[in-house]
Amino acid sequence: MRKRQRKNKVKFVILAIIVVIFGIFVWRENQKVVICLDAGHGGKDAGSVASNGKRYEKDDNLKIVLAIQKELEKQDIKVVLTRNKDESVSLLKRCQIANLRRADLFVSVHRNSSKSGDGVEIWISQEKDKISEKLANTILNQLQKTQIQTNRGVKSGTSENKQGDYFVNRNTKMPSCLIELGFISNNKDNQLLDENLEQYAKAIAKGILENIEQK
Repeated sequence: MRKRQRKNKVKFVILAIIVVIFGIFVWRENQKVVICLDAGHGGKDAGSVASNGKRYEKDDNLKIVLAIQKELEKQDIKVVLTRNKDESVSLLKRCQIANLRRADLFVSVHRNSSKSGDGVEIWISQEKDKISEKLANTILNQLQKTQIQTNRGVKSGTSENKQGDYFVNRNTKMPSCLIELGFISNNKDNQLLDENLEQYAKAIAKGILENIEQK
C-alpha cells in the first residue's frame, strides 16, 4: 500500500513539474513579439508575371518573406507566415492567421506591374493610423539605403481606389502595410531584386524592428 502511495506521489510530482515547465514555455512564447509576414498570391494565383512569361510574382514574394523571416528570427522575434510554400491561401484566411495569432504587426509582400514604372512603394489603410504609417515609412527608409530605382513613397488606399483599402490592410486587427517591392514588369527592378535579395530582407526586417516595443 505504501509503495503504491509513493509511486502515486512520484507520478504526481513528475506531472506537476511537467505542467510547470509547459506553463513557463507558454508564458515565454506569449511574451515574444509576433510578426505576421504575408507572401502575396501563391498556388493557382500566380500574381503578376514578367514579360518573359517565366517569372511569377508568387515565387518572388515567398523568397523575400522567407529571407525576412530568417533575419527577424535572429533577433528572437516570433514570426508567423500566412504561407511557407507555393499554395493558395485566401485573403480572408491570411487575415485570420494574423488575427488568431494576435500578431503585433502585419507585413504583406508583393511586386508591382505596369507597362511603365519602377521602384518601391508601400500601401497602408486610408485611415492612416500612426503606427502603420510609421511602420511603412521606416521600412521604406531602410530600403532607400539599398539599391532601388525609385522611392515611390507611402500611399494609402489602393492603386485603383484611394477611398478603399487592400483587403489585408482593412481586415487585420493590428498595424499593417503592403510592400510593392519593385515592378516585376521592369527588367532593372528584377535584376536589383536578384542581386540584393538579402539586403532587401535585412532592410525590411530592420524597419520592422524599429517599430517593435518589447512586451
